[in-house]
Amino acid sequence: IKIFVEKDYVEGEAKAQKNLGDVYLDQKVYGQATEAYRRAMQLKIDKKDILGASDIANLLGNISINLGDYDSSLAYFQMGLDLDNSLGEELRIASDYANLTLSYLGQGELEEAQENNDRALRMFTAMDDRIAMASCYKNRGQIFAEKGDRKNAAIEFDRAGKTIRKVKNQKGASELLESIAVGFKSIGDYNKAYRYQMSYSKSRDAFFKKEKAEALVELTTRYQSEFQAEKQKATITSLEQQQDFNIKLTYFMVALLGLGAVLLFVLFNSFKRKQKDNETLTLKNKEIQRQKEEINEKAMELEDTNSSLDLLNQKLVEEIAERETIEKSSFARDRFLATMSHEMRTPMNIIIGLAHLLLEEEPRTDQVDHLRTLLFSANNLTVFINDVLDFSKIEAGKLNLESRIFDPVKTFQDTAERYSLPARDKGIELKYHYDSKLPGALMGDPTRLNQIISNLVSNAINYSEEGEVNVDVSLHNLDNRDATLLITIQDSGNGIPEEKLEEMFRKFDRNNQDIFEGYAGSGLGLAITKRLVDLQNGKIEAHSTEGIGTTFTIYLPYKMADEQYDIPSAFTGNQEPREKGDFSHLSGQKILLVEDNKINQLVVAKLLRKLGIEVVPTENGVEALEAFDESYFDLVLMDIQMPIMDGYRTTAEIRKSSDPRKRDVPIIALTASAFLTEKEKAKLFGMNDHVGKPFGPEELLEKISACLAVYKNIK
Repeated sequence: IKIFVEKDYVEGEAKAQKNLGDVYLDQKVYGQATEAYRRAMQLKIDKKDILGASDIANLLGNISINLGDYDSSLAYFQMGLDLDNSLGEELRIASDYANLTLSYLGQGELEEAQENNDRALRMFTAMDDRIAMASCYKNRGQIFAEKGDRKNAAIEFDRAGKTIRKVKNQKGASELLESIAVGFKSIGDYNKAYRYQMSYSKSRDAFFKKEKAEALVELTTRYQSEFQAEKQKATITSLEQQQDFNIKLTYFMVALLGLGAVLLFVLFNSFKRKQKDNETLTLKNKEIQRQKEEINEKAMELEDTNSSLDLLNQKLVEEIAERETIEKSSFARDRFLATMSHEMRTPMNIIIGLAHLLLEEEPRTDQVDHLRTLLFSANNLTVFINDVLDFSKIEAGKLNLESRIFDPVKTFQDTAERYSLPARDKGIELKYHYDSKLPGALMGDPTRLNQIISNLVSNAINYSEEGEVNVDVSLHNLDNRDATLLITIQDSGNGIPEEKLEEMFRKFDRNNQDIFEGYAGSGLGLAITKRLVDLQNGKIEAHSTEGIGTTFTIYLPYKMADEQYDIPSAFTGNQEPREKGDFSHLSGQKILLVEDNKINQLVVAKLLRKLGIEVVPTENGVEALEAFDESYFDLVLMDIQMPIMDGYRTTAEIRKSSDPRKRDVPIIALTASAFLTEKEKAKLFGMNDHVGKPFGPEELLEKISACLAVYKNIK
């Protein structure tokens, strides 16, 4: 893979990533398999390999079903169906409908499951695919069983069983018999459940016995062939000897009177030859007996090997079950955290948006500080939500670092501006000092740098009652194109006992909070900070003196940005770079806002209208498509999770438009979901960018500005 990446050979990298995913999937290591498949699918999409992308989407869907993540499996199978529809492959399309049936069944969406299953059954019936038809009948039985209709469920299960009997020797028939047995058990028909379970057991046992018998027959046949060859050879030798003897006997009768002496000589030689032939036959008989014994030994060895394989298979099944239990437990934890985050992000987005709007509406002087405190607290809660998710991702090895150009001084200035108010409220002086040798542009992840500094500065302010907090940033080392930053954060708090410093950054454990006396609430933030520094191949140290304060020292390596690059900023067409916070160039744009939450809709619409932007609000995908039919828009802000029609399906319909001005309009996804697949799905369905809730006004406006700049250049 590394060689393909260095050579920029996308097809080779995609194939290698697919092979790596196959290896992990064969070992039931679903997490690593998913990562490899996702990378392979993205590469195939980039190269317009529709068939390959569809195959991988179905693999990812099957993995999600194995893990019980039916939402993700539904998304992947829907991707596969959309891709296969563009190819017109009927067999693949029918299989996609069957896969969607299983996902909807897992979600409890019985009507959707029945609709997709009926489509698959009609297509498989037209192709006369008996195994697939039986699977569809079995699925219909499950749907009726879920609805509580036992009578129709039993009819469909029986229909599936009758269909299998016609093709019982084909691949997959045994597994379907077992599924039918489980179906009858679910509706309380234990007699038929037992009967189909016995059919499954006999089918499976017959398969294994057939394999063993074929192996034994092959071995026995080989030795029997050798034995028959030797026997035939001995018979030929005997016949030749008999013929030779007869000839000699004839000569003897003719020359009986004159060749008495010769007769005696011939008889003597004949006796010797027969004696020798008898000895040869005896040796051959012994060889045949030895071969028979060898065949018996090989048969016993084969039986012992089969027993060993059975034990090995049993151990392997136990290990796989244990591994799946661990992976499902980890997945359940991550899913809970992502769901919790989703539920908290939507109201947080409303709070932050309203706070920004109130601050911009010239509040009374005595209200300004309250609003800023509210905004600061909301941002802190958002940071905590992100910390919880980041910690889970780090523990699972799924946190990816970005690599982009950024200005390090600007990153530090952002944190200084954010924490100036809480420091002032506590009477603490917050000081920042920057080395004049700091590079103007570095290559790395500014978001994680901001997170590291924010955690430590917030920690220092929270646990300092007076005095000051000093942040010093300098260039520690510059070697060729590598630059190492030295960051020192010093507070005047109560300090930490020397014996507890070593445990400062250990894995976060709520049952052992006593090690953070004086820093009791910071266990999670410090644990994440340590891991973020480690992920960037950096180093963090802590020194503390009780009653005086604590000093954190961080070494972070970065790459120097190439000289021809400038720090990214928002541009509109060919205009000059604008000042931070200046979005006046957006005035006159027309934006379609698709958002089902009324308060979110109000906040975003008010923010945009203050800039002179025309906003058309809609509550779901159906209303959005109706508005799209009536007018042209410069950009669409699309919520993902909505009733009636979600953001993905709405985007897909827009991209099918025959009018280029409507088909190519930039679409920005708005979502509160923390699942890693959201960005991939947004891109696959044709969205141009992605904004996660809660978002600040400037972040949203920056995204809008960037998308419009690209869109106008295209037009």
